[in-house]
Amino acid sequence: MSEDPYADIPLPDEEPAPEDTDAGNEAGEPGIAPAGIDVDGVLPTVEELVLDHDSQLGQLRSDVDGLVGLVGDLLRTPPAEKPAPWNWKELDGPGRAALLTKLRQWVDWYNGRYGVTADSRILGCWYHHGPVVEELIGVWIGWRAAYYGHQTPNDAPAYWHERILWPAFARISKSNWGLSACIPTHKDPRPKSEPSTDDGFAAFIARLDG
Repeated sequence: MSEDPYADIPLPDEEPAPEDTDAGNEAGEPGIAPAGIDVDGVLPTVEELVLDHDSQLGQLRSDVDGLVGLVGDLLRTPPAEKPAPWNWKELDGPGRAALLTKLRQWVDWYNGRYGVTADSRILGCWYHHGPVVEELIGVWIGWRAAYYGHQTPNDAPAYWHERILWPAFARISKSNWGLSACIPTHKDPRPKSEPSTDDGFAAFIARLDG
């Protein structure tokens, strides 16, 4: 009988038996449950799946609506001559009254929320001061931009506090044109006898045109 020609070739090692992925769970060790099954191996009910699906759809719809509004604002190009609704200079009497009424509501809210001490309150004569009104309009509009129209967390409120509210309040409360002289009673810092533009303006324009 002839010799086996393959007798000197070693046989390959046997492959290890596949591990039982459920063994750890049977032994009480933590495991990873398949998708849709909790760690206890309990399948969610149809009602739970539907509610979770509806919740995710609702959040997605809110996020999409917010993005649509933001994109619309970015794409919308209003005519350059059309003023913003808070542009005091371009408003008539009723428009200014309506804007001032809305601003007063926000100032009242601000004093109730932030005016915990005398030096953090907006004084009651704020509406007598044109520059203060303009500052407060800017702060109010910035507040609306930070706190409305968002469905996901962002740093807009923090930015509004650090870069808009407190710097504006410092200007309003400490500047000569602001409220610094109105304690304990209102004082108008605007000069009464000096015209905004002197009588030489017409002659100056005439020279430019000539």
